[in-house]
Amino acid sequence: MKLFGLLFFILITACMIFSSCNGFTQKKIEFFYYPQRNIYFDVANSQYFFSLDGGKTWDSLSSRTNGEPATLGNKQILYSDTHAIWNNNQAHLKQYNGHATNIVEEDTVAVNQDEVADRKIKKVKSATTDSNKQPEKKPGFFQRLFGKKH
Repeated sequence: MKLFGLLFFILITACMIFSSCNGFTQKKIEFFYYPQRNIYFDVANSQYFFSLDGGKTWDSLSSRTNGEPATLGNKQILYSDTHAIWNNNQAHLKQYNGHATNIVEEDTVAVNQDEVADRKIKKVKSATTDSNKQPEKKPGFFQRLFGKKH
């Protein structure tokens, strides 16, 4: 019976040590990733991370709204050990078929040309006029007032 009590005590002590050590492990940080725009959102800090140079440098923007933005497209939920989730951006671009846009360098064409084309204003053709055709003359004021001369 003493042996059983000793084993039970050791087992309980080991469980307590193990569970207390789990509290020291680093908690994963939750992000939303929007592959269509290559933007990350830190859920806990309400902060967006974006790049304008194809992922070379990153900037942030704090969010003041609680609603999800409709213009960013579908989201993927990612978890990271670090706040610098953009360090894995190349892998995320490949894995989620993302689109990195580079609008900073003049020599570089935007990777996502379809999005740029969607933003162009479509010109509507006006009625075609023949350049040789003379516009119709409207009757002058006096002709309208007094009618045709006979």
